[in-house]
Amino acid sequence: MSSFYTSSFIEIIHYLSEVLVQCDANTKLGELFGEEFDDVDFEMALCCFEANHKVAFREELQNTPIDQYEELTIEEFLETYLDPKEQTDTLFVAKRFRIFEEALTRALMEESGGAQEF
Repeated sequence: MSSFYTSSFIEIIHYLSEVLVQCDANTKLGELFGEEFDDVDFEMALCCFEANHKVAFREELQNTPIDQYEELTIEEFLETYLDPKEQTDTLFVAKRFRIFEEALTRALMEESGGAQEF
């Protein structure tokens, strides 16, 4: 996988965690998660990456629980799940942000105990 993509993904993680999460290409995904960076932050990182590069993560990633790939390094994760084909759909970025919006809504509902007010 391109070291450019790996470096870019790491830079996005650093930015979203306000540089609290330090990682490199060999960091396992499971090591990213904690107080400073959670699954919603990870979804945002994926969405930002796709929007920046106009490439998509494979559809199978949406249905794969995090615990099934948390032992992969960042570089292995990108090699496994990134489809490097350039996206030409004019709604590509909007659709990706909609996926993030849905993930955020689910997280907020879980946090509030299922109440719809947040």
